[in-house]
Parts: sequence; C-alpha cells; structure tokens
Amino acid sequence: MNIEREETGTLTATLKLKLLPEDYAPAVEKTLKEQRRTAALPGFRPGQVPMAIIKKRIGRNVLVNEVERVIERSLNGYITENRLRPLGQPLPKNENFSANNWDEPGEFNFAYEMGLAPVFDVELNEKLGVEMPVVDVDDALVNKEVADMQRRFGQVVDVERAADKDMLLGDLIELDEAGAIKPGGLMNRTTISLEYLKDEEARRLFVGKAKGDEVKVDPHRISDGHDDLARMLGADHEAVHGLQGDMLFRVEAIKRMEAVPLDQTLFDRVYGQGAVTDETAFRAKVKAGLENAFRRDSDRVFKRLVMKKLQENAHIELPDEFLKRWIRTTSEKPITPEQVEEGYTSYATGLKRQLVEDRVVEKYGLEAKGEEIDGFAKRYISDQFVQYGMEAPEGEALQAAAARLLGDRDQIKRMRDAIVEQKLLVHFKNMVSPKERRLPFDAFVNLARTA
Repeated sequence: MNIEREETGTLTATLKLKLLPEDYAPAVEKTLKEQRRTAALPGFRPGQVPMAIIKKRIGRNVLVNEVERVIERSLNGYITENRLRPLGQPLPKNENFSANNWDEPGEFNFAYEMGLAPVFDVELNEKLGVEMPVVDVDDALVNKEVADMQRRFGQVVDVERAADKDMLLGDLIELDEAGAIKPGGLMNRTTISLEYLKDEEARRLFVGKAKGDEVKVDPHRISDGHDDLARMLGADHEAVHGLQGDMLFRVEAIKRMEAVPLDQTLFDRVYGQGAVTDETAFRAKVKAGLENAFRRDSDRVFKRLVMKKLQENAHIELPDEFLKRWIRTTSEKPITPEQVEEGYTSYATGLKRQLVEDRVVEKYGLEAKGEEIDGFAKRYISDQFVQYGMEAPEGEALQAAAARLLGDRDQIKRMRDAIVEQKLLVHFKNMVSPKERRLPFDAFVNLARTA
C-alpha cells in the first residue's frame, strides 16, 4: 500500500492510494476458501464446489469488500501517523470505481478528497473583557415568584364565568362550510388554558363565557401547532393538517386555580415547618432562591460569551466548498445544493465553536480523565438510588453497576461532555476573572438568546 498526499488548497488535500495484489489478495483467497468449505450447491457435495464457481458467484463482492476494508484501515492509519485533523471523512472521487478493472484485479488506484481543520491558537486572560451577566432580582421578579407559589399550592375550584387565566373544559367540534356542525366531523372533549394562549384576540373570545356558552374560533389560534391540535382533537397529524375555518367550542366547565393566602401555612409548605416565620423573611428567601437559580443560567451564558469571543479572535477559516460537498454526500436524505447553502452558515458557526472548544481543552489540559469518568458514573448511580429512596450500592456492587454504565458509548460521551463542560466553566472564571454585569430579567433573556 502506498499513499501520497497532494495539497490542493490551504485546507484541502487529495490522498492518492495505490493497492498492489499483495495488499488484498491473501485475505480475498482466505475468504473464498472459507466460503467454499461451507458452500452447498445442487450437484455438489458440501465443501466440494469448484473454486471457479465460487469466484464467479461471490468473487467480485469479496474483492470489493476487502479492498474497502484495506482502504479504510490504511486511511485511518495514515491520518493518525501524520497527525492530520480531517473535517468530516475523506470523500472518494467519482472515478475511483470505474477507473479500476475489477474483473482482472491487479494494481488499484484511488483518490480521496479531504478537508483539514485550520491551525489556530486561543488565549484566555482578562484582556478578553467578557463580563459575568447576572439577573437583577428586583421586587417585580420576587412578587411574580411569590404569586406563582400562591397559585402552585392553591386549589382548583369551579367558577361561573371565565377570567383570562382560567381553564375551560369543553367540546371542540368541527363545522361545515355553512357554519353548522359537520356530520361525522372531528369532535373531542378538551381543555383550553387561557393563561397560556399566545393569541390575545382568541383569549378575549372566551373571557366572560359561562357553562353552556358556545364560541366559534379558528382552532389553529388556540393550539401550538398541528401536533398540539391533533392531541386536542384526539386525532392524528394528517387529520388536522388541512383544517380550515372556525370550529365550535362548547363550554362544559370553568376551572380556576385559587391562590392560597400569603401566611404561615404557605411559608411552611414551601420551606418547611418553622423555617420562615414572617413575610419579610419569606420574600428574602424567595429572592435568594431566584438568585441561586439564575446563577446557573449566568454561568451558561458566560461560557457561551467567552467561546464566542475566542472564536471571533481566532478568525477561523474553513474549507467551505469541501464541507458543502461532504454534507451533500453524507446526508441521510437527498439534499439540494440550495438547501446546503441555506443551512451552511449555521453549520459553519457550530463547527467553528466546536473547534475552539477542542483547542481550549487541548491547550489547557481539560480533557476528562478515565478516573473522572468512572467517578462520575458512580456518583450518577448513587444519586439515582437516593432519588428513589433506595440505599445506594457500595464497593464491588457500585463498581459493577458503573462498569455496566461505562459499557455504553453514548453514556460515556454524555459523562465526558458534562465533566469537560464543568472544567471549561471553572477555567474560564479563573483565567478571565469576569466582573459582574447586573441586567434586568428581560435584558438577560435577550442576551441569552443571542450569546
């Protein structure tokens, strides 16, 4: 086997492979002999089928499979040995198959196009100027959370007329073009939560209605997409996809969540018996809880902001044309060049972000070690047992359970990613030393969406 690399661009290359008979013939002959020993064809005893017939029936397939295996092994070995960093997988050139004589195998020649990851560096320090965004938990946020708690621990009661946060139980009925109930049409008992309706005009149609009242409404305005509407109607997606015009909603009952008073009973239910004894202390504890919850969100946004800044500073280039071909070639479903172009910017941004993260992990030694993954698995298992009120295993039993978990590659990746994520955050905080930037809740949400 001989492999030559031809540079075709700053970040692209072609690998030219030359296979000689000694690279593939021994394995092909071995496979054919094994097949002959077990072959059973009419007119021949088992194991006595002439090799010429075996070769005629399966020889070409065996040859192709072995050549592909040799190519894959050789390419991977070459990439590892030369410390190349390919993006995607090498793509075979179109002439690979047709240019070779598979009926009279001898020397085979193949060419594979390859995209290479760019070489760049990252530098973590205070000069990045990335701040730690922190939600300013003001009185309005505290009041909202307190009101939510009062409702959360409240009780559902029946009321006569609907208000803008009530839940209506009733029948949703399909109408014909004349506005009458359609014989054999869709009909199902469902609920409409006015509090969560996104369409304000649709909500107003139901406010003030009583049991027995009827409302004609576009069903798409009281549902969150076709799947949600299908659930409301007890039908499948196809049944609701073509629905047009209004449907009839006949109110059967109106339910309201009646909030509990802001008193000691609520304090005890939220934080435990006697932990809080007055409203001032209760609100202070609510505020502290919100700040703690938002702190986790702050950490996530801060990490994304650092990664974004590092990416901007790195000025990363990609082999765009190769990657577009690679996406089209490897897509599970047929995809047009126009579709590739449409989604490529988002794909390239994500790839650059991953390249930056990989470089940070490599440069600062943040990769998850084997013992860290093992420890993570054990803690995960113990936490699962505790969550369900069971005694967690210890010693050999815990190690055996961890080993079973570590036998799943997807689980290993999940644990590795979680460990690296935490290491990155800690490292970013230590190296960047961010100053806090307090933001109103809405401004924080907008920042989180764009970071």
